[in-house]
Amino acid sequence: MDAIKEISEIINQINDISSSIASAVEEQSATTSEMTRNVADAAKGVSELAENILGISYAAEETTQGSSQARDVANELSKLSTDLQGHVKRFKI
Repeated sequence: MDAIKEISEIINQINDISSSIASAVEEQSATTSEMTRNVADAAKGVSELAENILGISYAAEETTQGSSQARDVANELSKLSTDLQGHVKRFKI
């Protein structure tokens, strides 16, 4: 009978260890799932940041083009002003 009791105690210990292992595996699984969600959120944030930077790049390019056009218009106005001054100087009162 002592042998049966000892075997029963060993079986109970094995059950306890199995339960502990199962709990640890479940906890590790939950942690892994949370890490996966965090990585996915970080990846989404990086993607949105890249899109924003691309938008800023396009806006900067358009601003550069607009500045270039404004410079061209200013140069043309300067030429017209010079031409107009030349025409005005020809008139004598």
